[in-house]
Amino acid sequence: MKHLAILISLIILKSCGSSQDVASASNSTHMITNETIFGTYTLEQIEATNVTSYELTLEFDSKTNKVSGFAGCNRFFGTYSTNENLISFSELGATRKMCQNEANAVEGTMFKVLAKINAFDISNGTLSLKNDDTVLIIANKNMMSKERQKEHMNITYRASTRGFFETIWIKGNVLKYTKDRDLKDVSKHKLSDKQLSELLAIYKDLDLKAIPSLEPPSKTFQYDAAAMATLKIEANGNSYTSNGFDHGNPPKAIAVFIDKLLSIKENTIKQ
Repeated sequence: MKHLAILISLIILKSCGSSQDVASASNSTHMITNETIFGTYTLEQIEATNVTSYELTLEFDSKTNKVSGFAGCNRFFGTYSTNENLISFSELGATRKMCQNEANAVEGTMFKVLAKINAFDISNGTLSLKNDDTVLIIANKNMMSKERQKEHMNITYRASTRGFFETIWIKGNVLKYTKDRDLKDVSKHKLSDKQLSELLAIYKDLDLKAIPSLEPPSKTFQYDAAAMATLKIEANGNSYTSNGFDHGNPPKAIAVFIDKLLSIKENTIKQ
């Protein structure tokens, strides 16, 4: 996309002045929300335009203050910070997938509007992102059914070297984890709706058929200098397994998904 880098730069420039924006917003926005932004929201409206058909998303990780989502053509990612009902975005970037003109136009609008956001409020699962008192984006919290979760999630991630081994399985709303090469000592954990929603939001954007042909960005596992990892996803009666890649350095097309998977595993086993 010709204009993607410019749009992202505009957002980053906007974030650099976020402290001034927050100060300005505090003078005009008086409502203080008691709710926390977390999880995945699907956009319903940008300014006066209904955008539900484009399935645009905003995904907030309240523990790491990372934000990501789907903008109509590309996935984007960055960080955010909140103070009462004030919000600012920073370090935003995006993938560089080429799309049709309509999708490009929707994405361009979304990025431009995000650059103006400095306040928010939440009511009954509806998130309103605002510039001072003017609502610019309306989004609704994703509530995925357990049936849909079980239908889609069948994942195996494995990493091993001579001195290291771990396997993670997710099927439905259950995560299993082991460091035992004989697969006898396996721990089992039930995932929360929030964890599933966050993972599924990224999962639905994966090109499953492309996974077996993805080239790893590095192959130090060939010299036993890193653990070799693989990702396997089973869906609709088919199985998609990646080539081996260095644990901690997956192909870009699946990197965001694997980072989220590993983060969920870490948070789950600590509980």
